[in-house]
Amino acid sequence: MKRFYLTENRFKRKAFSLFLALAIMASVGLLPTSMIQTAKAAGTTVTSMAYFSAADGPVISKSGVGQASYGFVMPIFNGGAATWNDVSDDVGVKVKVGGNWVDIDSAGGYVYNQNWGHWSDGGANGYWFTLSATTEIQLYSKANGATTLNYTLVFQNINKTTITAMTPTQGPQLTAGFTGGSGFTYPIFNNNPAITYEAVADDLKVYVKPVNSSSWIDINNNAASGWIYDSNFGQFTDGGGGYWFTVTESIHVKLESKTSPANIVYTITFNPPIRNSYVITPYDGTTYTADAKGAIGIPLPKIDGGPPIGTELGKFVYEINVNGQWVAMSDSGQSGFVYAGNGYNNMSDANQWGYWADYIYGLWFQPIQVNMQIRIGYPLNGQTGGSVGNNYVTYSFIGNPNAPRPDVTDHEDIAIGTPSDPAIAGMNLAWQDEFSGTALDTNKWNYEQGYYIGNDPNSWGWGNAELQHYTNSSQNVFVQDGKLNIKALNDPRSFPQDPSRYAQYSSGKINTKDHLSFQYGRVDIRAKLPTGNGVWPALWMLPEDSVYGAWAASGEIDIMEAKGRLPGTTSGAVHFGGQWPVNRYIAGEYHFPQGQTFANDYHVYSMIWEEDDIKWYVDGKFFFKVAREQWYSVAAPNNPNAPFDQPFYIIMNLAIGGHFDGGRTPDPADIPATMLVDYVRVYNEGSVNPGNVSVTGVTLNQTAAQVEVGQSVQLNASVAPANATNKQVTWSVSGTGVASVNQNGLVTGLAPGTATVTATTVDGNKTAVSAITVVPASPTVIIIGDTVRGLKKTGDNLLFYVNGATFADLHYKINNGVQLNVAMTSTGNGNYTYPVNNVQNGDTIQYFFTYNPGQGALDTPWQTYVHGVTQGTPE
Repeated sequence: MKRFYLTENRFKRKAFSLFLALAIMASVGLLPTSMIQTAKAAGTTVTSMAYFSAADGPVISKSGVGQASYGFVMPIFNGGAATWNDVSDDVGVKVKVGGNWVDIDSAGGYVYNQNWGHWSDGGANGYWFTLSATTEIQLYSKANGATTLNYTLVFQNINKTTITAMTPTQGPQLTAGFTGGSGFTYPIFNNNPAITYEAVADDLKVYVKPVNSSSWIDINNNAASGWIYDSNFGQFTDGGGGYWFTVTESIHVKLESKTSPANIVYTITFNPPIRNSYVITPYDGTTYTADAKGAIGIPLPKIDGGPPIGTELGKFVYEINVNGQWVAMSDSGQSGFVYAGNGYNNMSDANQWGYWADYIYGLWFQPIQVNMQIRIGYPLNGQTGGSVGNNYVTYSFIGNPNAPRPDVTDHEDIAIGTPSDPAIAGMNLAWQDEFSGTALDTNKWNYEQGYYIGNDPNSWGWGNAELQHYTNSSQNVFVQDGKLNIKALNDPRSFPQDPSRYAQYSSGKINTKDHLSFQYGRVDIRAKLPTGNGVWPALWMLPEDSVYGAWAASGEIDIMEAKGRLPGTTSGAVHFGGQWPVNRYIAGEYHFPQGQTFANDYHVYSMIWEEDDIKWYVDGKFFFKVAREQWYSVAAPNNPNAPFDQPFYIIMNLAIGGHFDGGRTPDPADIPATMLVDYVRVYNEGSVNPGNVSVTGVTLNQTAAQVEVGQSVQLNASVAPANATNKQVTWSVSGTGVASVNQNGLVTGLAPGTATVTATTVDGNKTAVSAITVVPASPTVIIIGDTVRGLKKTGDNLLFYVNGATFADLHYKINNGVQLNVAMTSTGNGNYTYPVNNVQNGDTIQYFFTYNPGQGALDTPWQTYVHGVTQGTPE
């Protein structure tokens, strides 16, 4: 989803090799360059203009079938003393019509961002035009009309033809680089170098197959094949043009005529490196200085002396030194950095980072204003999640204190309502659901059900590799104690689209389609979110009618999304651009203050949607904005508001797995998981003053409970009546040395004994109590593995396990001693275990399993466990 898209209206001035590097970058993101010019300095007048280079005027010639695209770099202004930023308000464009110069906006037939406009790339700026006839263009100073610069854009029409012969101009034997990138220029068609690609494009097909396969794949508009245009293959225009590919294995590429036997087969060889070890070393240095913009780019370390390849990127560990402690770069709440997969976001003042690719892979960071250290590690066994040990390279960044950081002082915080009072000054409450009943109100909400998009078996997991199916069961969606519960459960089920594939979990997804949709306004949702690996709660919006085409051409607004493993962070986003796979997105993150998480309390997630921007807030605190200049829909290039100018409806769901957090799956203790929603409120400008309903009583879901030391039990208070205005309660405990209770009713055992927890309503001081018995804690069991295989550690005893098999063997050696091969003991239901007891601190155990999950025996990779060092998760 993190792509770099090349469009007709962005003029690229790159040599072929550099263009390939940029195209390859599609698989990992963008360099930190602004793609939209936003900052303008007023008051500078153009006194002179000169052509940037001989290739940028005064005459630029192009040919094409029916039309051609032109572009040139901005001229040199005022002898080089002024930049485009300085003079942009003073520069106008005219077109010669009937021998007279006419302002382009009045000339007729010219629509900005449709057939002409500005481009910005890597600090360079210019104009682009799509024309079907020779045209004269004039740039002029609005303040000084005598200052002008003329261009002649010459067009030569090309007649279409069919292909009778093709001769390669590069290859046909090619070798991909470390990033998997390779490409070739178009062949000579019909033995005539004057025949261009545009003349024969309608007669040309492209097929791909791995070198060890016998089946050709038609990759034209065939995303299901894994070949996605402008993602892992595409076309370039420089040097006559051609095709580029990003590969992870060696492939054949066939160009073939639709009307004749003419064809060429290219071979792109990808040579994965042979690693004798996984020790990493710096590529070219370890100290980097931020540039004027605060940007730093570093190449990734070498692995065993050579650059990493694409399949190795996900194994790297990135950390930053914060107050003497190394913390994960991806944990933005601690690291202070936000991953920006679409390049540097100049609407955010956050520290940002991402990948770049230019023959090799690297990382960029911006803005670096202070000195800091980061380190990059790699597993010593070459396996994802393996022990890194001391296998790190540490880098020192020298910051630029004068580097610019976007000004966000206009992003004020907002007032929010209370759980009992939705009133907000200056706002009209247009719609609400306080979930005060006993069941979901189906006059307001619809259930979404299933596991597939339509009947397409390839769309399993909602097209996003999610692991849950959605139901209308009261086990998954229910209203209790004034809260909506959306609950994920272990509940495997298959569907007719592919009976052999099982969705392992059930969950809930509801929406307001055909009940509530609105265009512009504000949404407040008060919710408490679950934690856990692969747990993905989402509050979001889709268009009532997809007037601009299928997702994401018609847009998506994410009010709130969260990764359950990172409870200190939530995010908001918009999705836009073209239909998948040429969609784009922009996202921003909120980091909770220290001591707060999305799981330990309810928080209000707000989104304010206006015609020219969308803003996001948590508990009234601003954290993110996207401006109209940053979004677009390819279906409406002359409509700057599209796609966010149509009515959208609200969706709430709890997903499991999927691409949002890298395909992570829950640990056994993570499920069940429940998202609690207190209210959903939609506002527009105006005022509201609802009446008050007094509290008459309160009850608890448990009048007595037992809990172990160090464990917790949740008490829930039900306030009567259900539509009481102020349902807030406070919590207290007697015997504070035995148990504690927070203000959400979560009771934690501290020491063996008894205590009494009391809930008291703020309105009326009504009370309810629960008797708590705290018992000693059970021995802690730590799991190192997944639901299928791994080991469980209890003290100094290990229990290796394999689940869902017809047989299982364990192969292991302790401290590099003799390898032991043992049959594991069946515990029933296809589960096997084998104990290794009395392990000493520091003992190293290397192991792998042989087992048959039902489709034949397999060996797992070697794993390494170091007693007292290797970390796991509590059972």
